Amino acid sequence: MPALLKPMTLALCLATLSGAALAGPTCSPSDERARILASASTGNLHRDWKGGNRVGYGWSLQVDRSVRDAAGTEYYVGDLYDTNGHLATRKVFVVEREWDCGP
Repeated sequence: MPALLKPMTLALCLATLSGAALAGPTCSPSDERARILASASTGNLHRDWKGGNRVGYGWSLQVDRSVRDAAGTEYYVGDLYDTNGHLATRKVFVVEREWDCGP
């Protein structure tokens, strides 16, 4: 039994490391008007980000993937972090042109 655990443990470690290595860029809002969306639609504000709630320059988005809508608008999908680096909202959509991802 212990001999079988070694390959399984190694496989789990490699899977964990490869997931972290595949993470996309970390981006910040280009200005205070950056919208946090619930889907790939510019009019679908996330329920936690309605009513005047805004992100500031210190917020960041860890990009998981990008998608395009039928009109060709590109969106990033990822997790939003506050100015202290704490996870604020998971799996949000943002309009790509409203965020800076740097080099």
